[in-house]
Amino acid sequence: MYEYTDKIISTMNKRFIRIMDRLKRRLASIDEISALLTESEQTIAELDYITRNMLLKAAKKAYKDNGGRLDTIDEMWLNAYLNGLSPVTKYSYANEVDRKRSRFFETLAASDKDPKELKPALRLWSHMAGEYALEVTDLAVLQAYMENGVEKVRWITEMDGRECSECASRDDMIYLIHNVPPKPHWGCRCILVPEQ
Repeated sequence: MYEYTDKIISTMNKRFIRIMDRLKRRLASIDEISALLTESEQTIAELDYITRNMLLKAAKKAYKDNGGRLDTIDEMWLNAYLNGLSPVTKYSYANEVDRKRSRFFETLAASDKDPKELKPALRLWSHMAGEYALEVTDLAVLQAYMENGVEKVRWITEMDGRECSECASRDDMIYLIHNVPPKPHWGCRCILVPEQ
């Protein structure tokens, strides 16, 4: 189920690396704190723009691949989700972007524009974007199921020896579609399939 989402995550990460590499080159010529602030804000804005576009692509594909026909997956749908509290991450994507923007500027200013400081920022952004890619994929699949009258779903855990105890205990459980518990942790790749 996550094949396309994995491609989206990979594409995002490649684009994020290019953005950070470009920023590394520009940092050497920045000598004013106001210019550093502008540069950090523009970088986070670009990362956010790419992330939102790629998340929407992942959600639309998951929705269509699972029988969605009403085109309910759009920017409004995505923004509503990203502005709300995620049951998995326990925070709002939109608020986390604001926090990352502030931390990114503070890190650059405090580290004397050391390019080594970009690596943790890139890793944290990539991790967050990857988690939200999985979440919007799951949400779009559920949206398609509901629109097609699916009332129950079966939780399928990938039993590969790396599953957590919570996911293992949910394997093969059947849930009413409106009562599916949230994923128990970041990076959960359990899937839901329609139950006849």
